[in-house]
Amino acid sequence: MAEAVGKRSMIEDAVALALCALVIYGLDQVIAKAVVRSLDATSMVAINFVVSLPLFVFIFAGAVLLWGDYLSHLEYVLYGLIGASTARGGFYIYLEALERGAVSMVGSITAAYPALTALLAITFLGERLGPLSFLGISMIIASMAALSFSHGRSTGNVTGFSRSSLLLSLATFLSWGVGAIFIKMALEGLPLMGYLGLYVFVLPPIGFVYLRHKRASLRVLFPKWTVPVIGAIVVAELWQLAYFAETAAVSRGAASMVFPLISAYPVVTILGARAFLNERLSRLDWVILGIVIMGIILISVG
Repeated sequence: MAEAVGKRSMIEDAVALALCALVIYGLDQVIAKAVVRSLDATSMVAINFVVSLPLFVFIFAGAVLLWGDYLSHLEYVLYGLIGASTARGGFYIYLEALERGAVSMVGSITAAYPALTALLAITFLGERLGPLSFLGISMIIASMAALSFSHGRSTGNVTGFSRSSLLLSLATFLSWGVGAIFIKMALEGLPLMGYLGLYVFVLPPIGFVYLRHKRASLRVLFPKWTVPVIGAIVVAELWQLAYFAETAAVSRGAASMVFPLISAYPVVTILGARAFLNERLSRLDWVILGIVIMGIILISVG
């Protein structure tokens, strides 16, 4: 009985943390939409790198002092390095896809990555879902793909979609979908702080490769202090906070449940854009948003 109560408590904690991540990610995207009008993707990645690295250095130092048992968990360290690399590398690939194609089409493909994560978690990790949770997850995954395309059409964002954008979108889908499983496996053997500390070894090489690919100069790492730069710093900090909530949720609950739930963050983004950026919603958008909310409720009670 006590074990069942404890398991239920962990699921409730995972749902609560996932919903926190959902809200923060969604609001962060609203701010990012406003900032990206003045800063390009390369500048935002550079600022994100400068803001994030000191934070992860601090986390790694804390992990070494409070835990420090990395050498006895090398298998999980490897899982963590793969998971962190795919998470951050996938984000950079996603930005590249956005530069080459319509956000509605890129979002339609990448928003479906939790379907791959859920399938892999059930197949290889032996996770099980109740019928209500399974129905809710299915509703959210299908709705996010439909919402991305529907909202793009309603706001006039459907434009050309190059082959390179398609390939980059598929690469993001695979990177996030498969990488999420490695994050879950890493957290089976590492404490949350131990996993996050591994970003110290991931951020520099991935950031260097990306900036070198973009042929960015060192000056991009030291931008002038302007309002858009401050906004980009806020975006970076909120993104980190949401990621902490996301990984904490994964450490407490099933990957097949947590990742599809968090993937509904565009609901908050679209509602925020409607409230603060005066973007319009079609009737179909509102219907799909309602289905997403129903899916979240089913996961919460299932």
